Amino acid sequence: MAPQQPEFPITPNLIVGLRTFFYSQLFVTPSYPESSFADQTVIVTGSNTGLGLEAARHFYRLNCARLILAVRTVTKGQTAKEEIVKSVKHRSDADAIEIWELDQSSTAPTLAFADRVKTELPRLDVLVENAGINHSNWVVTEGYEQAIQVNVRNTFLLALSLLPKLNETKEAFPESHPHLVIVSSEAHRLTNFPEINAPDLYAKLNEREAFSQQPRYQVTKLIEVLFTRELVARLKSKTASAPFVIINIVNPGLCSSNLDRSGSEPSLAVRIMRRILDRTTEVGGRTLVLAAAAPASSHGEFQSDGANQDVESWIYTDIGRQAQEKVFDQTLKILEARKPGLAQGIGL
Repeated sequence: MAPQQPEFPITPNLIVGLRTFFYSQLFVTPSYPESSFADQTVIVTGSNTGLGLEAARHFYRLNCARLILAVRTVTKGQTAKEEIVKSVKHRSDADAIEIWELDQSSTAPTLAFADRVKTELPRLDVLVENAGINHSNWVVTEGYEQAIQVNVRNTFLLALSLLPKLNETKEAFPESHPHLVIVSSEAHRLTNFPEINAPDLYAKLNEREAFSQQPRYQVTKLIEVLFTRELVARLKSKTASAPFVIINIVNPGLCSSNLDRSGSEPSLAVRIMRRILDRTTEVGGRTLVLAAAAPASSHGEFQSDGANQDVESWIYTDIGRQAQEKVFDQTLKILEARKPGLAQGIGL
């Protein structure tokens, strides 16, 4: 008996994806951000280190009025704040930077952070969702594998919880151009996403025997791309006007950072390759800021090196559109269980 064909026969074009990746890493340097963020309130999650810290430094340098460093450990956030203030010579208003606790591994703190934003901030112009993990160990949090919990579920729980605040900012401050930036990766190109063929893709992702670090990270980055694209498509279907909030996805490239916190020592070959290919976190951080200042043409798009870039080609096919819808529906169902009325609150 012939094996049953999968519902979603996904085959990434690895040659094209790798060519795009290597060209970007070796021959392209994202431009130094120069757009002013004067009068704006900016939140950067995961901003005590790495890309988030460098993006936050740029936002402060570019004169944002209020900068929220959303971090798991407040003391580390305070150290990051001191480093930013010390490095940006033309500003002396350290009070413009605030440290707010955010632990996206748990639902209650994520929702509490969103409630605090809605209560304490008169406006929110930019939300950069940078917090993410890439662990080698199997860890379950609130019944779900941790990379899925942090990179997907609570990333979008926070995004959808704060989307109304971004919309309200546009209404109250018409000169503002609010941005919601989801930090993803070229890694979305590298997976054939076998879990999408299961009736419940998240139940499949919760099977420990199928877990492996890099395939799991790739899947979380793909889900981020699919969910964001479908979110934008559904919001567009509800209105013919220009978006109040520009929602985009950004690829910072491969950077020297501590995203991989597994503690395992990479092989010599990998270390040599990374030495050649890696961007600095400052260069990678530029892309987050460029996405936060990108024009309306970036709405729903994948930003790389400061410009729109096509996502993996199969996503534009009928199979891709169906997979995108399935990811969105199953993810939103979980988010609604965590915060009833979430979809209605953003107009879906």
